[in-house]
Amino acid sequence: MKKIWTIVLFFLSLVLLAGCQVDTEPTVELLSFKVEVIEVDQEVLLSEDIEFAEGETKRVIDIIDESIGIDYQVYPFGYFVNGVGDLYPKEYGVTWNYSFAIYVDDVAITSGVENIELKENMVITFQEVTLLDETDRMVDVLIQSFIENHLSTYVGLTGLEPHVVAALRHLNARNYFAPQLGSLVPKPSNYPVDTISNAFKSTLLAKSFVSNTDDIKDALLLMEAQNHYESISLLNALTMVQAEGTLRTAIVEDLLLSTPEFMDADYAGMLLTALAPYTTIEGVDTQVEAMTTYIKENLTEDGVSSWGSANSASTASVIFGLIAHAIDPRGEDYQTEGVDLIEALITYELNGAYKWTLDQTEADMMFSTPQVFAALVAYKVYRDVYLKPAFYFYYLG
Repeated sequence: MKKIWTIVLFFLSLVLLAGCQVDTEPTVELLSFKVEVIEVDQEVLLSEDIEFAEGETKRVIDIIDESIGIDYQVYPFGYFVNGVGDLYPKEYGVTWNYSFAIYVDDVAITSGVENIELKENMVITFQEVTLLDETDRMVDVLIQSFIENHLSTYVGLTGLEPHVVAALRHLNARNYFAPQLGSLVPKPSNYPVDTISNAFKSTLLAKSFVSNTDDIKDALLLMEAQNHYESISLLNALTMVQAEGTLRTAIVEDLLLSTPEFMDADYAGMLLTALAPYTTIEGVDTQVEAMTTYIKENLTEDGVSSWGSANSASTASVIFGLIAHAIDPRGEDYQTEGVDLIEALITYELNGAYKWTLDQTEADMMFSTPQVFAALVAYKVYRDVYLKPAFYFYYLG
């Protein structure tokens, strides 16, 4: 009996000893800090509590990297954060219009993310910021708003609006965030060339879809314009297909000889655009000066006035023409009472579309909206290139 109790006591002592050992093992206290990513419009995109052991010696940047990932580059001046987790500033890799500013407990850091001191309960905020002013920021917002809410109206199986298609092509070619043209609709199989107007539209669509334009070029070479507006459309189309140079030069010289009997700002903008690839031809510089002078004489706080009232379509046409000659539509020469042409143009916006005149209560979906969208895209492309070189909208490669 004593043996049995001896064995029981032996095993019981082992259990008690094991229990004492468990109780005496040191515990590691876990602390935490928070990481936030907030977009430029203050929407919180990420809010993550990151744990670390008391007494941790790793750098904060390494702890973040191990937990959610952080993409950074090392420069002589310090570390530059590209992205946090899978979140990057808008247009990352395309422009430097947007980036992250870093705050610790709402105070901007001054010595680099790699030097942040590890503290319990601190909040590290990666706040998206932009170098753009309010107007240029709104241009980006409105372009995305149109794409999200109205693009299908103009690019779909039921129809293709040439200027919207070309604008989307420009965005795609520069890797801006926009749906790929080919993912929305198949390449057209038919390009009408029965009139100069249709041939111009077909040329613009064909170049946007990277289609063969030989047949269109052959048709264009047989056409003869009947008025100034047809001459401009024909010239732009011949420029796009790189038709015989002497033919294009002849049209340019003809356009330099006269203007329409009823001159308006739309024509001034259209002519500026068409002449942009031909500035070396004698007389073009004089005509450009005449058109810009005419435009300045018709500026208002609401944009460019045409036939007695400012409207979005005329303003858009002028913006096309100005940037084709590397003239900034936001420059002092194109301001009225401190309001420039881009500021004026965006006042016509209504739910992502655009009214023709400010006093209208509904958007003009047929004419003004596609023109304004294309003009905003053209302006953005021009604006986002260093030193803002001339941008001819109808050059599509």
